[in-house]
Amino acid sequence: MDRNTLVRYFEGASSEKEKEAIRQWLEEDSSHKKMFINERIRFDASLVIEEERIRVPHTPGKSIIRSLIKVAAAILILIGSSYLFNLYQAQKYPLITQEVYVPPGNRTSITLPDGTLVWLNSNTKLQYPTLFTGNQRIVNLDGEAYFEVTKDKKKRFIVQTNTYNVEVLGTSFNVEAYTDKETFSTALFTGKVKLYKPGQTDETLLAQGETAELIDNELRISSLKSETYRWYDGLIVIEDKSFEEIMQLFEKYFGQKIIIQNKKVKELGYHGKLRISDGVDHALRVLQNDFRFTYKRDEDSNRIYIY
Repeated sequence: MDRNTLVRYFEGASSEKEKEAIRQWLEEDSSHKKMFINERIRFDASLVIEEERIRVPHTPGKSIIRSLIKVAAAILILIGSSYLFNLYQAQKYPLITQEVYVPPGNRTSITLPDGTLVWLNSNTKLQYPTLFTGNQRIVNLDGEAYFEVTKDKKKRFIVQTNTYNVEVLGTSFNVEAYTDKETFSTALFTGKVKLYKPGQTDETLLAQGETAELIDNELRISSLKSETYRWYDGLIVIEDKSFEEIMQLFEKYFGQKIIIQNKKVKELGYHGKLRISDGVDHALRVLQNDFRFTYKRDEDSNRIYIY
């Protein structure tokens, strides 16, 4: 199989004839499956490396080492345990489950086999098959992601999280569902989505321009503030958040624990925009223009103390 053909498939740009040829090729020999997996790993790893290279093109001293460590960590793209080949939807095509993890302080984008574009935020894990077969396209999310789903009326697209599932046909939306924080929210930019808990009949329909957030175990619908969801453009948009809430955002985007010991600034509000690539030090210095505080880094524990 020509490598360029496989790359087009991973990019979601292959024709139906090429897709069928790949399916047949995979069934011919087990060595083809191994080659397919290896090429997929190389493809996804190259995307993550390129994203990190763009973010930190000129980083001096020890920061280079830390950046390289982040790149290495970002390439923890796991293919199940060796190979997970199962019959799926009564078809004889092999199902290969892939997992992509984005470490704290990083973000990246990938293209799913159907052409769907996914931006993955900091500390996010996404599991998906390298071939979508049957009448469903199912992915599993732990973290935050922005989806631009390729429309396919014959195959529903379902994002499974630890709380709600999000089902669409073709649309763009943001989902945040970190398992360790027990959070869930969905923001819908175009199209329609359906939210439901597995095994339950109750459904919530979300219209374009609406958000749903799980508060006190109840989904609450509100109007969308699209500027809030600019992280995939590399921006942190702060709209009337307290200093403490801003520090929680910094922890997510920059991958560092921040401890507030200055109680006077804890509840003060702020709004503005910050670029993620400028780093946490620049972000804190910008806030010092409006808040009276100092801060100190503890490199050993990867913590920042606010005084």
